[in-house]
Amino acid sequence: MDFCDECGGMLVSEKKDGQTVMECRDCGNVQDVDGGDYKVTEEKEDDPMNHLNVNEEGGEEAARPTTERECNVCDKETEQEWWMKQTRASDEPATRFYKCRECGNVQKEYD
Repeated sequence: MDFCDECGGMLVSEKKDGQTVMECRDCGNVQDVDGGDYKVTEEKEDDPMNHLNVNEEGGEEAARPTTERECNVCDKETEQEWWMKQTRASDEPATRFYKCRECGNVQKEYD
């Protein structure tokens, strides 16, 4: 991470006129990438993992982990997919959600 020579703000990489430069978020000062130890990477559009959202409801079903636990609707132990989401303050543990693969019932579990 680098900082602006003018105001001390954080520099982020930007494309300007076909060249990659470092631009200050605060004052807009532009500095060349040359001379620095920068590595510019781009996200590959054909990466099959780009579309997966395994932590949110509605993510791809095969991407979620599964466990065996009792479903309160089916009244038996079933295979359930699970995910976690931060639903409370950041100093509280995340909420676990379990979705029964047989009936689709979703249960919440707080720690």
